[in-house]
Amino acid sequence: MQAVQINQYGDNSVLEHVEIPIPQPLSNQVLVQLKASSVNPVDFKIRSGYLSGALPKTFPFSLGWEGAGIITEVGNDVELYKQGDEVMLMANFMQGGTYAEYVVVNADEIMLKPKSISFAEASVLPFSLGTAYTALIEDAQIKEGQQILIHGAGGAVGQMAIQIAKRMGLYVIGTATGSNLQEILNLGIDKAIDYVTTDFSIMVKDVDVVLDLVGGETLAKSYPLVKKGGIIVSTTQPPNADELNNYGVLGKMTQTRSDSKMFSKVSEWLETGKLNVKQPQLLPFSEAKNALSLVENRKNQSKIVLVF
Repeated sequence: MQAVQINQYGDNSVLEHVEIPIPQPLSNQVLVQLKASSVNPVDFKIRSGYLSGALPKTFPFSLGWEGAGIITEVGNDVELYKQGDEVMLMANFMQGGTYAEYVVVNADEIMLKPKSISFAEASVLPFSLGTAYTALIEDAQIKEGQQILIHGAGGAVGQMAIQIAKRMGLYVIGTATGSNLQEILNLGIDKAIDYVTTDFSIMVKDVDVVLDLVGGETLAKSYPLVKKGGIIVSTTQPPNADELNNYGVLGKMTQTRSDSKMFSKVSEWLETGKLNVKQPQLLPFSEAKNALSLVENRKNQSKIVLVF
């Protein structure tokens, strides 16, 4: 099968298109023929060696950890899935390997692909949906009637978070810019702030929850905007403990994880069209190097997906 692998850490020049054997699933795993593989910022962080201490790997290995395709082989202990099932997946960090025609994943790292969406759309859901769900439902424990501020609301995770929050009955404020402003308005956001032209910190106060998808100065300016007893959840960096204490708010950094049970709780929303997927930018698998370069340099228009 075709795959993109690296034999050393470095820039995009270390990516190699290779032919390798199709992997064989263990008893608790399935083999998936991928139709689409999503490209994420974590891919270039792994490629560069930035995460080599926390996630040591043995060369060579394939990049990528999110995708969608068709099950072609099922391990003996797998009961929920069968050959021919269309699925979306987020392999654990230590396996990964979705820059390839086939990937082996654990059965608890996949969910059935909603019939209403394409393989390309499904390939971007595990991370964006998983991150938004974990941050809002599990970490922030959002409740009907609360107010939430979402930084970076125009991205894939942000747009999914808007929709989950609205479905849960929250008043939703979001920061974005450019064409993303109209996109989040189309999703029914209650208040959209252009962070380029407007200082969000003078437009917002007394929110129950801040979901930070940006970090840095944006996170630093968010502490005084939260009610006492409220919470800041960040996907980029741990909230500052001193600032949390000063303002009497809680803080947590979300760790995105693979969990088919979690995905199944919102599968009905996907099947019935209650969650819209931000349209990805499609590139052929042969352009994996270019795709990763676009993501690393923030030149992509939306989430990039490699299609087979």
